[in-house]
Amino acid sequence: MAAAPHRHVDSASGRAFAGLARNLFGNVRLDFSTADEEKSRLISAMLGTCRLTRLEADRHVVFGDHVIASPDDPDTIKLIVQTEGSASLLQGGSHAPVSQNALVIYDPSRPYMLTNSTPVRQLLLQLPRHALPHAAVERLAQPFTVHAEQDGMCRILLSLMDSTFHEIDHLDEARRSSVGQTMIELVRTMIGADQQQARPVANPLGVLLQRIKDFIDINLEWPDLTVTMIARRMGCSVRYVYRAFEVECLTPSDYIWDLRVQKAAAQLQDADGYAGEISEIAFALGFSSSAHFSRAFRHRYGVSPSQWRKARMS
Repeated sequence: MAAAPHRHVDSASGRAFAGLARNLFGNVRLDFSTADEEKSRLISAMLGTCRLTRLEADRHVVFGDHVIASPDDPDTIKLIVQTEGSASLLQGGSHAPVSQNALVIYDPSRPYMLTNSTPVRQLLLQLPRHALPHAAVERLAQPFTVHAEQDGMCRILLSLMDSTFHEIDHLDEARRSSVGQTMIELVRTMIGADQQQARPVANPLGVLLQRIKDFIDINLEWPDLTVTMIARRMGCSVRYVYRAFEVECLTPSDYIWDLRVQKAAAQLQDADGYAGEISEIAFALGFSSSAHFSRAFRHRYGVSPSQWRKARMS
């Protein structure tokens, strides 16, 4: 039975477990075979741009063949540690055991199979791809394992992940974001890619803004291209999407509609000259009606779409 969200926390159990897992982790498939799915429990919380999840379940296999199947799926890097039970991750021809003393970091956008051969308890951390340097992400063609007995940062992160759940209801949004950022810095240090960078790390919000713009540009024709969808794909909160656009004094929605109008204006220059072409361009760029398109176009350029087209053709 699914539990109602408690502010910033999502939870589910039993048959609702798999559905929430797909919602949080993307297009994954869970196979419980003859195991008892009713024993499954999951609780998950946002920590700024990170998501921390604790789950327990009977033995099962997770197939991540095509995790990012739609614009609404999260584009994140994932960490997993076992607190009880036995599991292993197969990805890129590499086999990585998941244990209590080892943190496995992997790129879930690459096909993988996570085999939980016994009942398990796990902690999982998702952080947005843009939070890591490109060199670090490139290292994740195969799972990256950090052993607690060999890396003090790993021990700190494991302790922080575990203790955060005990305090999550006592942390306000600012403190949760601070904890999430601390986790990101620990991961960056463990992967070690920062030391390979010859230049300073870019402003995280600037990197996020560029990734959002690229995502919007590719998916501009989606009528329901919302801030919520963008935040989910970027692996961050809606608030961080708005923060990324603050530097341009725009809201994300303003940027989307303005870009649609700009692209429409460019396409109208090549229109064939009949009235239906204007509507076709509008609908192809995500406008819900010709009237909506005309109002937005006139607001941006001071003339109607047909007047714009006639002026460009003359």
